[in-house]
Amino acid sequence: MVSGDNDGMAAKAPSKSSISPADKMLVKTWLHSKSANTRRAYERHAFAMLNFVGKPLTDVTLADLQAWSDSLNGASSSRRLALATVKSLIGYGTEMELLPRNVGQAIRLDRERDSLHERILSQQQVVALIENEPDARRKALLRVLYVMGLRISELCGLKWRDITRRKQGGVATVFGKGAKTRHVEVPAKLFKELVALRDDTGPDAPVVPGHDGGPLSRDAAHRVVKRAGKRVGLPEAFSAHWLRHAHVSHALDRGAPVHVVQKSAGHSSLATTTRYSHVQDGDGAGKYLD
Repeated sequence: MVSGDNDGMAAKAPSKSSISPADKMLVKTWLHSKSANTRRAYERHAFAMLNFVGKPLTDVTLADLQAWSDSLNGASSSRRLALATVKSLIGYGTEMELLPRNVGQAIRLDRERDSLHERILSQQQVVALIENEPDARRKALLRVLYVMGLRISELCGLKWRDITRRKQGGVATVFGKGAKTRHVEVPAKLFKELVALRDDTGPDAPVVPGHDGGPLSRDAAHRVVKRAGKRVGLPEAFSAHWLRHAHVSHALDRGAPVHVVQKSAGHSSLATTTRYSHVQDGDGAGKYLD
């Protein structure tokens, strides 16, 4: 079940009768290919907002969104999901040039009070972690984990055949959690760094090799991360996944739209992505970090 399906914010499903055909079509294309549960939850939040403001999306103002936001009740996580859903819809509509401006950009999402914040490094900590790594190969490993937001298993399994060159950087096809494939941007600066480390030009060569040039094991990658963390005084619990947390949080803080970060990180639920930080308009999560 998608988080927020039973949030108590509305006694009944919002009416679609007052929604304009153009807005219904925008919502439909925005939700295309999402699961049935996700479509129902996101559609309900979107139509509830439109019913509240009583005008088409092209005419919705920041004041309208703020009034709707103030009217929400229920659990804080449910309110955040509703806000994130509408922000994503408006961001998508703006990106597709179907809406004149992203009025949801100024709506900020409060971070939940949970232990996640304890595992999100500051941008200064990430810079120190990477810059204090003296070995170029290990430094690239840390940058891939952070800039691309990969899980440690995804990093270890990434081969050059999975990288498609672009004019600026490249795109990695990542086979991740839940046997799902996603496409992750490799910014130009990071791409050049990885190419400079490449000795084996074969397609099955690892993008981040081990010390002997062969595939990197998870244990070896874990040791690199732990040593780097210890070097700069990070908590003993620090792990590679903390860099993934930092990737999502910092990308959102720097203006990446929530739906872009969700896709880049491979989160199955928008609610997972919105736990991290604030959302603004933009595109390509990795660009905000390189």
